[in-house]
Amino acid sequence: MTAVDTPLIEMSAITKSFGAVAALSGIDFSVAKGEIVALLGDNGAGKSTLIKMLSGVTRPDIGQISVRGKSVNFRSPRDAIEAGIETIFQGSALVDQLNAARNLFLGREPRTRIAGILPRLNTRLMNEQSRILLKEMGLHRKIDPSTPIARMSGGERQSIAIARAMYFDAELIILDEPTNNLGVDETRRVLQFISDAKDAGRSSIFITHNIFHVFQVVDRIVVLRRGRKVADIATSDTTIEEVERLITGASEPRT
Repeated sequence: MTAVDTPLIEMSAITKSFGAVAALSGIDFSVAKGEIVALLGDNGAGKSTLIKMLSGVTRPDIGQISVRGKSVNFRSPRDAIEAGIETIFQGSALVDQLNAARNLFLGREPRTRIAGILPRLNTRLMNEQSRILLKEMGLHRKIDPSTPIARMSGGERQSIAIARAMYFDAELIILDEPTNNLGVDETRRVLQFISDAKDAGRSSIFITHNIFHVFQVVDRIVVLRRGRKVADIATSDTTIEEVERLITGASEPRT
């Protein structure tokens, strides 16, 4: 396999149990550079468990995770972030009490040093970079970097979270139900950002219950059912109706 063919992310034979409950059983899952993959399944299918492993929240009992062809052992979310993986969980993991600029740089705030004084937050740089990002995302007319997150709509919050992932050059952006409870215009904006991330060479994992959104932006669809992979197919080779049947178990597996 050449460097070009090597998946950005590859998970092999991933198995995870919680007590007597088998959450995942021998899952193989990969994402290529610049690819958008939908991860679908009913509640309890194992989607969240799989993603938590890529996010560094939990570890597999059995199996291997590789990033750019090299085996990794994530022990914390920080490990995943340093490997170029950003996860946008439902709710965006933003801090309501902080403004847009502070949330964009949350945990990675630039600091300025002045002789004899402890390092301070570089507020000017954060505001400048935030204005550029907000303009790129079409939010600059609505939102100033000083706008508190608590005053933003669901779509605007998701946009801030996605902008944060793109600013820090995440190679893989994991989106967990990013369009849930959003209006039509906000949903359109989030789907556009997923496409824009691909155009910028980034990969995405798109977790959603809205199959119609999947068929608008996704390259490949992986379906989990009761902890097992039952489908791994190109979006162009299937239909909404078949994907629905795969999720419910009405169709035979396609892997």
